[in-house]
Amino acid sequence: MSFDLNHKFWVSTRKEIGQLIKKQNRLKKIEPPQEKAISFKIFAELYVLYVELLDKLSFIYHNTFQVQKREIIRILVESATQQLMQLKEELKSLELSEYVYIDKALIARKMTPQNLVIWRSPQFLYRRPLEIQNILADNRLYMNDEEKEEKAAQDWVPISDAVKLIQAHERARRARVYKSNIKYDKKKFLKVHQRKKINYKFTFKPDQAMSIPVKRTIFSADFLKPNESCENLKNRDDVAEVMDGIDEEELQLKRHNAASKIQSWWRGYKTRKIVKIKKRFKEELYGMKKIRKLRRPNEKANAIMDMYKHEMLKRKLDEDFINLINDERTRLLQVRSPWMMEDISDHIRDWFREFYEKTENFHPYPDPVKKGTVLVVIDETMTPMEFQQTLGKKPLSKAEKKKIRDKEKKDKKKKKEKLKMVLMKEAKRRKKLRDAGIIDIGFELSSSKAIVKIEETMKRYSKDWRNIDEYLNKNHDPIKDWVTEEELAKIHQELRGLVDEYMRVEYELLREALAKDNNEKYKALKVKYPKKKKKKKKRAPKDMTGDRTLESLYNELKDGGIIEKVAYKDFDEFIADFNFVADDTRNEDDLTTVGPAKGDIKMVIQECMLGMGEFDIPKPKSLLLIGPLNCGKKLLCQIIASELDAVFMNLSPEKTYKYADDMKYFLHVILKVAKAFQPTIMYFEEAHRLFWKKIPPEAVDIKPRLLGSYISSKILKPLKKNDKIVLIGTSNMPWAAKGAIKRAFQKVLLIPKCDYGTSFLLWLELMTENAPDDMNEYAYSALARVLQAYTSGDIDGNVKQTLNIDRKMRLKNEALDPHEFLEYFLSKNEPPIFPPEDKIMQKFDKWFARSNKLKKMRNAYDAQKLAKASKRK
Repeated sequence: MSFDLNHKFWVSTRKEIGQLIKKQNRLKKIEPPQEKAISFKIFAELYVLYVELLDKLSFIYHNTFQVQKREIIRILVESATQQLMQLKEELKSLELSEYVYIDKALIARKMTPQNLVIWRSPQFLYRRPLEIQNILADNRLYMNDEEKEEKAAQDWVPISDAVKLIQAHERARRARVYKSNIKYDKKKFLKVHQRKKINYKFTFKPDQAMSIPVKRTIFSADFLKPNESCENLKNRDDVAEVMDGIDEEELQLKRHNAASKIQSWWRGYKTRKIVKIKKRFKEELYGMKKIRKLRRPNEKANAIMDMYKHEMLKRKLDEDFINLINDERTRLLQVRSPWMMEDISDHIRDWFREFYEKTENFHPYPDPVKKGTVLVVIDETMTPMEFQQTLGKKPLSKAEKKKIRDKEKKDKKKKKEKLKMVLMKEAKRRKKLRDAGIIDIGFELSSSKAIVKIEETMKRYSKDWRNIDEYLNKNHDPIKDWVTEEELAKIHQELRGLVDEYMRVEYELLREALAKDNNEKYKALKVKYPKKKKKKKKRAPKDMTGDRTLESLYNELKDGGIIEKVAYKDFDEFIADFNFVADDTRNEDDLTTVGPAKGDIKMVIQECMLGMGEFDIPKPKSLLLIGPLNCGKKLLCQIIASELDAVFMNLSPEKTYKYADDMKYFLHVILKVAKAFQPTIMYFEEAHRLFWKKIPPEAVDIKPRLLGSYISSKILKPLKKNDKIVLIGTSNMPWAAKGAIKRAFQKVLLIPKCDYGTSFLLWLELMTENAPDDMNEYAYSALARVLQAYTSGDIDGNVKQTLNIDRKMRLKNEALDPHEFLEYFLSKNEPPIFPPEDKIMQKFDKWFARSNKLKKMRNAYDAQKLAKASKRK
């Protein structure tokens, strides 16, 4: 993206941040709303504003290279993301559900639920170290020109093979046409033209002695009929015979009528074509039809490669910035340090002289514990008058000093207890309000650390950058004056410590001389130095693979089938519709009464993904997706891995049972590789098998429970909050597992069943990809309505099997009948495929209600409400 566009984007975003801060400052002063709906509306509006802001800020951060400016934008992006997550948690607690519906706020901002899916890869991606990314990218980051050419040639091999295949099919087609033309008219079409000046090639069969050389001749034939032009129609003999008996006026009239006829037909054809194009455009706009998507094969890989090339440029700019700091520090130490030491020592001597002239004594030299003579500069020492008053007093005894210290401790303790009581009262008050459905919005916004950080960052930016013209800095150069100021402050602090040391010696000499003049006993003052904190030495665990490189460990897991390559998939490939009805079907308590649609799960999953990005955002360490067979659980896992550009580790029992003899080594290797190559997805297919209550006889060989006992203690426990590693499991029978599965997976999500909207989008998308022009418009709606209960995987399999290559070839001659899709489910499979039964879905709902925190709260609230209603009766 151009520098100019990024600059304009940043200027407009700054204004939006200012407006958002003003709005939040107004909301901080309001009284807690008595109605829950008002609180929900305010939080929903703020959430939508932060979604828009985060989308823009992440884009700007991705395209900003100047080091000092990038640091500011990074703080803004991280703080905005944290505040967005806090607002989402507030909305969830009000909604008592994982799914939040804020349609009214979206309509006001002219947005759709699709805009809330803010994950924009690669803007949010976690940047691996370039050396690690180079291993995953087959050394593409550090290739020289020759290696780049070789790699490009390798990439072109499949394309050239495809071209050869197309050419072979085209030659075969032309030969078939030629053969049919010869059968139709042998005299006309049996013409073979030999090309002139042919370089003949003489070829022989391998391992065969040369006998008679065979001359390979290239033939070509014209299989198309010549186009007849209309230019010479007047000169034809048959036209002249017809025109002999016609008058000139009659001929002119016939020509005029003929031209009018042609023009009318042409205008009609043109109008019908325009109407058809407009109709098609409207259908695409309304979502009734779609255009087949065309994607470049390596689009995602190229985008990630470009991102890491940007990172290489940013890394170079960071290195240049560090070199500038070091060079400037060296220059300042050489040029300015002698003068600075002299200025500091002169200032301290003036302080000695001032006190001696006014009190005939010297002020106690400040201890290093209290930052030394910095206290003199900031005027936190005693004045000459205060010091003179202390001279006549006797020094306090140890007991008196102890009393004073104890009194100070008691006062501090009382203040802490008072503050604690005030905070507890405030917390109780807010809890009562929250239990009554009232939220203190002013307090929630005032106490938000993310909002405070955004405000402080914008104040600092407006103060520091007000005299800087960013537009002129197109080379991304650092601002040298700021570096000089920062290094001067650091050098001054370091030099003051050195000057204090030798000035303390001079101070003691002056005190000794003063004691001699006054015939007093000289006693040197004790110097209190700050205590050095002892670092606790933690025993580093023994590295079982310390002698091996990360690349060798990665390749070992890859060869063992643990690390799998995931084909690129994005959220658009998870075809599902959002719930547009839930916000309009709220009950008297402002809670939704309609369950989530399948597309709503995208918003919930992206919350986990934001924590896997570059910024420090809270996230669950493990996630369990439950739902019936073929509902899209594994597809979602692959989408997450693909969007994160994560290393995908398949730790299902089929893969891990062969490591049963040395589980300690295996766990060490997967954790070491996962941490080194993060972001990493650890995938467990049918995770209930790891915690099976009873192992079926056919599954005993793969030892399904092998890894289940290690998940909590050996995999989740060593992971830190900032580690970009997440465990994702899928299950179609979670009730078959022990209770330990709930402890192993911190968050459980139920994939909603297909509704009409999702089913319609599935048929529309799949039919567009396979047979775009051979289905009537009404068929999509009919198919979606009749086959609504089937899962997305079943529908996908149906379309692919029904519209196989053989059926596609017959589409022009034999129109596609919607009944063919119904026949696939009922008669082409043994046994027939039926949609999931209601009993199974109720089983999923029941297990999910016992596993999800918000679902438990909603059920408890509903039960409490029913109990109150029954008491009234």
